[in-house]
Amino acid sequence: MESSIMTTKGQIVIPKAIREKYKLKPGTKLIFKETEGGLILKPIDDAFIKSLTGIAKSNDPRPMKVWWREHKKEELELENQKNALSEPKVKYKRNDKSIKKKT
Repeated sequence: MESSIMTTKGQIVIPKAIREKYKLKPGTKLIFKETEGGLILKPIDDAFIKSLTGIAKSNDPRPMKVWWREHKKEELELENQKNALSEPKVKYKRNDKSIKKKT
């Protein structure tokens, strides 16, 4: 059984044998899961992501690709409307020291 000590900043070192066994590389994100028996430390890897497939159910019958495309289109339209409202109605051209209305 391996052990580690937590620093004052709450950091721990995962022993080398365990890092190698579970292929933990620098930058690997980990989750902490509380159980009745203690903590479980799991890497967030492809297998973990795949295990979450289908966890969030939707009432929308459209496939995600279709829904996402429509969502992004609506988002773009709203952004364009917002930009149209914030654009000045009259454009001015700076000429020397005075500002004149552009014709």
